[in-house]
Amino acid sequence: MSWREDTATTSLAARYAAAGLLAVAALLFLGGGHEALTTALHDARTQTAALDVDLARVDGELDALSGTLATEVTDAVESARAATAAAEEALAGAAQEVVDATDEARAAVALSDAQIALEAAAAQVRHVRGKLSDGTVGESLTELLTHLDALRLGQA
Repeated sequence: MSWREDTATTSLAARYAAAGLLAVAALLFLGGGHEALTTALHDARTQTAALDVDLARVDGELDALSGTLATEVTDAVESARAATAAAEEALAGAAQEVVDATDEARAAVALSDAQIALEAAAAQVRHVRGKLSDGTVGESLTELLTHLDALRLGQA
């Protein structure tokens, strides 16, 4: 499929719905329609709920690690937790009724900031995951990374 407007087979709104939190921001600015925005918000909220479960699982397994590696994993998990919280807050703001262009811009900026936080958290989790063997913590970090990537990239 071509991304050029004159040859694309999908609507502009549908293409933006595949781009993560930035999709929600784009839908706000481009007027992608209430249905597309609702779908993007629902998909993103589903991923943040999965991230909350993953974070709780990793928290319960951190005792298996020690030393510098434990500190690095804890830092990565806290980064993912903060990014998830930022995404949840931004999604809540995007779901509010938009009264004017200022509300719209504020919501879009919050979503963009959350997207950047998710990018950084995913990179940090990926880095520490590479240092672990395929044990319980490693598998939990892999799940966490899968859900971070799904939210970042807009995969339902």
